[in-house]
This record gives sequence, structure tokens and C-alpha cells, in this order.
Amino acid sequence: TGLKNKVHPCRLFGKSDHFTVDGQEAFVKTKFFHVGYMPCAPEESYLYLKDGTVIQLPEIAGASVLWAWLRYIATLLFAIPLTGCIVTFVMLTTRDVWPWLCLGLSIFFFIVLIASYVYKPKASEENRQKYLEMLGIVHHTNIQASEADPLLSPKV
Repeated sequence: TGLKNKVHPCRLFGKSDHFTVDGQEAFVKTKFFHVGYMPCAPEESYLYLKDGTVIQLPEIAGASVLWAWLRYIATLLFAIPLTGCIVTFVMLTTRDVWPWLCLGLSIFFFIVLIASYVYKPKASEENRQKYLEMLGIVHHTNIQASEADPLLSPKV
């Protein structure tokens, strides 16, 4: 277990590049070293199919990294104004407008945050073709999530 696992464990972030193949959804996630819930350094990306097939990609998926960081920034932009707003309302009895502005910003970024998880970013045609080629090669070996790293089991 040690300090390394507590400070820099690996976690999957950045679900993106959604597309369908044979009627089932496929998407990409990237394994990051992270501190808390902050994705720090991408390690490797994986292609997931709903049937449990997991394929390690030969390179890190840029879109997945971008979505991981955007979602984290949206979380901060929600939490920081909310914290300021709560502290101001609890600690001070002020009639200034800025606590209400912080509350409004917090609500706005909460909506952005939820939308970033609900929205399914589609794979570009180029990436989709790349993934389909990989599936054509790897589909015969039928790598299952249970045989791979337990971290990779799909939590869809």
C-alpha cells in the first residue's frame, strides 16, 4: 500500500470518443496518476465495449485527457465560488452583491459540470476508423475486463 498508492494512485478519467459498433456503445477512458480527484499525468488509454472487452490503445487519447481536465476544472469552478458564498453568508452579515454573484456562478458551473458528464463526446471519423481497425484485430482474441487489470473493469 505505502505512501505512493495514497498520493499517486491510478484512476480512470476522461470518458470520451463515443461511437457504436455492432449496435453496442464503445468509448475511451484514460488511466491517470492522480492526487485526490485531480488527474495529474495520463499513463495509458483504453477502448471499452459494453460487452466488457477492454483494449489498451497504442497511444494516449488526447480527447480523453482533455475531457478529464475540463471536468476537473469545471468541478473547481463550481466548488470555489460555492465555498466563498457559504463562508460569506455564514460569517458575515453583508448586503453586498458579490455573495449572490458567487452563488450564481456556482450554480452556473454546477450545470456545466453536470452537462459535461451527460454529454457524450463523439469520436472523430479518423479516431473511429482507428478504433474499428483495432477491434478487427483484437476482436478475435476477445480480451475480457476480468482478465485485465481490475482497475479496467467498466463502470458504465
